[in-house]
Amino acid sequence: MKKNQTAFLKLCLADALVSLMKERPYAEIDVSEVCGRSGVGRTTFYRLCGGKGCMDALLLFKLEYEWERYALSHGEELCSDFGCSLLRCVYDSRELVRLMYENGLEDALRRAFERLTAGAEPPDSESGYLASFFAYGFFGVICRWIQNGFDETPEQVCACLSSALGGVCQKLRPAHVPARNGIQSEREA
Repeated sequence: MKKNQTAFLKLCLADALVSLMKERPYAEIDVSEVCGRSGVGRTTFYRLCGGKGCMDALLLFKLEYEWERYALSHGEELCSDFGCSLLRCVYDSRELVRLMYENGLEDALRRAFERLTAGAEPPDSESGYLASFFAYGFFGVICRWIQNGFDETPEQVCACLSSALGGVCQKLRPAHVPARNGIQSEREA
């Protein structure tokens, strides 16, 4: 129960931060505003996040949560075409991804894609190189997609990558089912 409550509070804080980022730059947003908008007390914020310098961790949490939700509802697709599944999830979360990029949080986005694609330690050297190639290459693709205004559909981007890379996206498999951040599905609640 406590884990679910912590996740819920982090989501409230993250949603408040995203809402504020729609109004003004990330660098101008302070902890008091995030707490006021979310209805979460400052003490709780500092207990969960550590401080203003950790607000990007809330955005990472939000991205991971959105991936987990997507993965839970698209499990079979996730296993058969991981690359395109991740593109679809990013497209569904494009407003958050775009806001992070436009506010100079590229490093946080890169860390998010490392965490979403890395999973467990690769079983061999070849798999490790492929996982790194995918994580950093995927980050570059997302940056270009943002710069293009998300004009292409996930399927169009996936087709372009598959054509250029000779189907390497289909060779990728998730290393694990994403961690659940303590959020119960509606069936478990």
